[in-house]
Amino acid sequence: MKGGVLHCRCSKCFAAPPKRRVKRRPRLLTLLGLPEDVLLYILECLPAVDIQSMRHVHSHLRTLVDTHSSVWARACFQDVWPSPENLHLFERAAERGNFEACVKLGIAYLYNEGLSMSDDGRAEINGLKASRFFSLTERLNSGAGPFVWLFIRPPWSTSGSCCKAVVFDSLKEECRGDSKEEGVTGTLRGSLQYCLAKVLNLFEDEGKKREALGLLEASASHGCLHSSFLLWESKHKSALSDPGRYLQSLRQLRDYAARGCWDAQISLAKSCGQKSHFSQERATCDLVTQVFQSSFSINKASIFTKQKGMNDTMRYILIDWLVEVATMKDFSSLCLHMTVGLVDRYLKLRSVPRARLQLVGIACMVICTRFISKEILTIREAVWLTDNTYKYEDLVRMMGEIISALEGKIRMPTVIDYTDVLSHIISLDRDTLHLCSYISELSLLYTELSVYSPAQLAAGALLLARILHKQALPWPAQLAERTGFTLEQLTPCVLHLHKKCFHDDAPKDYRQVSLTAVKQRFQNDLYGNISDEKVMDYGQLCALLGVSLQDMESPASSPSVADVHPFLCSPAGNKTKRRREDDLQEDRGSFVTTPIAELSNQEEALLGDFLDWSLDSSCSGYEGDRESEGEREGDVTAPSGIVDLSLLQADHTHCLDSSDEDLTNVLPQPTTKPILTIPSVKMGAENSSGYSSVSSAGSPTSSPNGPPCTPTPGLSSSKLLPIPFPQPSPSNFKAVRRQVKRKNQAQHSDDNVTDAL
Repeated sequence: MKGGVLHCRCSKCFAAPPKRRVKRRPRLLTLLGLPEDVLLYILECLPAVDIQSMRHVHSHLRTLVDTHSSVWARACFQDVWPSPENLHLFERAAERGNFEACVKLGIAYLYNEGLSMSDDGRAEINGLKASRFFSLTERLNSGAGPFVWLFIRPPWSTSGSCCKAVVFDSLKEECRGDSKEEGVTGTLRGSLQYCLAKVLNLFEDEGKKREALGLLEASASHGCLHSSFLLWESKHKSALSDPGRYLQSLRQLRDYAARGCWDAQISLAKSCGQKSHFSQERATCDLVTQVFQSSFSINKASIFTKQKGMNDTMRYILIDWLVEVATMKDFSSLCLHMTVGLVDRYLKLRSVPRARLQLVGIACMVICTRFISKEILTIREAVWLTDNTYKYEDLVRMMGEIISALEGKIRMPTVIDYTDVLSHIISLDRDTLHLCSYISELSLLYTELSVYSPAQLAAGALLLARILHKQALPWPAQLAERTGFTLEQLTPCVLHLHKKCFHDDAPKDYRQVSLTAVKQRFQNDLYGNISDEKVMDYGQLCALLGVSLQDMESPASSPSVADVHPFLCSPAGNKTKRRREDDLQEDRGSFVTTPIAELSNQEEALLGDFLDWSLDSSCSGYEGDRESEGEREGDVTAPSGIVDLSLLQADHTHCLDSSDEDLTNVLPQPTTKPILTIPSVKMGAENSSGYSSVSSAGSPTSSPNGPPCTPTPGLSSSKLLPIPFPQPSPSNFKAVRRQVKRKNQAQHSDDNVTDAL
């Protein structure tokens, strides 16, 4: 048809317009349209509060949440504490097998923290509920050793009701009950009986110790490997007199080590240092070598990926402060290494504000001292050490966060464990051991050294100590054979240790004061003042090891003071009102909310009437938590095993005696002797670690061999706080105060406490 010409209306010219092609819109993908397994995975990753909200969105979601127990078992309760508003969520998750909910509910009821109840029968009610959730915790605790005993360890109140005693009696009654599911309940019984035995072993009463031995035997019969090792340890001393029994005892120990008991592996490695027929068996030597070779490094550099705004110097300041606390309280090196390891592992998992980093550190030390130390760090004393920057309830809740995040894995292999084994393989003089310990504790401060495993750090520290003391054969063939580390393999670790510990300058705080807590810790006659010893120059060490100095040098970067200052201000900034000692009772209300009143002898002697709070038994069932008094060292539990069972099938041939005359390991002696003098740091105003209040009078404890300290009511965290807060004058103390704690009647004996290390 031409343009402008009208067409007719015939069927040929007038046809219906063609059908338009309709584009269908794509179907929207909604949450309910997802496959059920994908939807279930999404629900399992949600926090508990969001899961509860999802139940009310749609009936299909409600059905998934109610029919699949894994949703509540994997629900997250991070930074959430039990309260009357969310108690039903915690209990529902705990019944479905949520480990974090069980731990937090048990601690909340034990310390009456977050779940306040009336005073009438509070200890009995809370104790029974805490016992129930602690039992569920041990039922779910499959990857770590039993640990709930550290919360109910004595001493207990001698009069009135005590929440710890109620928990102990309830767990004991549960172990006596008949079981319908013998497979599952038998394992649970073994764990609970182990916890009860650990508690009874801390008493001085011989009857309770005999009862503890019976519980260990019953626990071992239910398959608890930790109880079997403790029984072996108690019988091993009596087997020393009989060579036949002694050999059989060591072979039994080898069986426990092959089944995965860490304490048994360490004890086996120590026994191999003795010149005995058993120590030369090929299977035993291979087991010891695998203990060292199976040690893995924890990459601490990932901490700074998880913790936004945190750097190496901030971590250095925190660890340096923990060293000050350990020195003041005379805690062992093992306790310090465990505390630092606990801090690093938690920081790798959970994001922590800078204002709470000090809380994480002191909470980890409280946990570790309860686990292994004779003199524990009480919760009130830990709060006081932070200059009351945090409250009592803050520390209790942080303990729950740490244990639940780490799934109860408190005891992990440390540098001290491997160093102890090395000292049994070859004989070492006292100065070399002290220098090795000094280097090991210095290694805790530097994140860069985490690229090496604890076994490598222990071997490298020992090798460096022997080189610095000019040993003719610093790494004999016996050490190389038992550890599997050659001199060439340890050379990078040795050079790195020397560079960080002796060559580089120590970081400084915001006042430009060097942080040298480890150096001051070893400026003691107990360690032979080993930190004042002169060491050889880094270049001389490189020449001894045959390494070019230019190849090993790398530019060191240190954060500026501007980067450190905000962290130092974080615990008590201008926006945060610091909690003063004189309103301690006002903030806390009353101390009847604790399981039993925690207060050490040192606190009583130094704080005077300043901490005169009421502990009237008529209104509290939790009096007398005197955990720092008369405590004995608890045994340690171990992580899952690292030794292969196949080693038991190895040929039991004798290893050739290692010769210390191996000339391939002899280092050439230098012709010149340039030395690097490490200046001693005086305890003055200019050269101090930055914690003058920690190392001087502001201490809740005094050295048993030294003069008494001048009492100060708080311990200023001068590394973490840029402004020193004024301390109350001693003249404000009352001359006479009420006796708040009775003498502990349950003293403990070192000979009867089983030590797992």
